[in-house]
Amino acid sequence: MKSSKNMLVLAGLGVLVLAAMLLAREDAPEAPAHEATAPAPAVPSRPAPAPAEQARPSAPLPKPPELLAAPEELPGEEGEHGEFTTTTDVVKQKIFKTEPRLAQFDYFREHVLLDSNGRKDYQVLLADRSMYEQTRSALSHPGDDKDSMESNVKRLMRIDYLREALSWKDNPERPHLLSTLEGIILEDSFESGMGPEVKRSLAATKFELFELLYKQDPERARALVGSARGTRLEKLMEYIATRTQRIVAKEQDLSLQAQRTGTP
Repeated sequence: MKSSKNMLVLAGLGVLVLAAMLLAREDAPEAPAHEATAPAPAVPSRPAPAPAEQARPSAPLPKPPELLAAPEELPGEEGEHGEFTTTTDVVKQKIFKTEPRLAQFDYFREHVLLDSNGRKDYQVLLADRSMYEQTRSALSHPGDDKDSMESNVKRLMRIDYLREALSWKDNPERPHLLSTLEGIILEDSFESGMGPEVKRSLAATKFELFELLYKQDPERARALVGSARGTRLEKLMEYIATRTQRIVAKEQDLSLQAQRTGTP
């Protein structure tokens, strides 16, 4: 089982993709307007090319439900570290004091070459229904007033746990696991008092899990869009599905190009 790395890179991508999604809800406050900045001094430039000279853009993505004009940067918590200690390492050690099962998962994931007993213990963890329920509750109801490095690391570790459990083809609890993913994606856990950062985090979670499910079972993933019709999640699910399909199609196209050119 190969582990997913670069959790913070994924966080950035997830937030960037879904920065404009969730305040379209009926009871959500409108996004604050950005303050106008003073215009820069005029600089002589070439006249803009005529419309005929400009390249026609490709078909645009569907416009996401309006949220904020742009996402904020991933929050960080800087401090004094050892020579080979990263900020993520420091945050993870803090998390592990209160999340022993995430600590166990992280240990197994970091030790790729496990012995027979280690592999057996890892499989037990990946097929643990109580861990599924704990993960579902934590991802759907983070309980944080705002986004932070710690909350993002925990969120991504839980998504990685679901990814690893799903990638194990012989997982005896696979049907229950798929049901857990569907439940997280379809649960409307957006509350009116939530800050925009937390809402973006929830949307990013739904996007990442939908993409994970889509790559495993496209038809099952598409069915979730139909299940969301008539609910507050309808527009969000339509956007996530369309975006995911384009991403997967692009990945497949790049893979075919690599095969034709012999690129490894």
